[in-house]
Amino acid sequence: MNDEAFVERHFAVGHQDVIARFHTPILAPGGEYQCQWQIVWPERERKSRSCGIDGVQALMLAMGTVHSELCESDEYQSGLLTYLDQHDLDLPPSWGRGRLYDVGSPPE
Repeated sequence: MNDEAFVERHFAVGHQDVIARFHTPILAPGGEYQCQWQIVWPERERKSRSCGIDGVQALMLAMGTVHSELCESDEYQSGLLTYLDQHDLDLPPSWGRGRLYDVGSPPE
């Protein structure tokens, strides 16, 4: 499995970082693609992998799984886990919706 993350996102719990890392999807011996992911909390770590029929699906499923893991955390449930000072973590399945994308009213 690839040990090098190709993309990561930093979230905040107070003044501490929570980092979600995603590795390059690889073709596994069984024919599926696997995308390893990792969440590094200040005092713990969670990692696993998601599988898909191609690399894009494996990455999207990994991002969705990380989103669920983060949203189920005590830190998120208590309102402490944020991204860019917002409760919307901007990961699938909810990315593209919410305050991060609200541009407001056009100028008059």
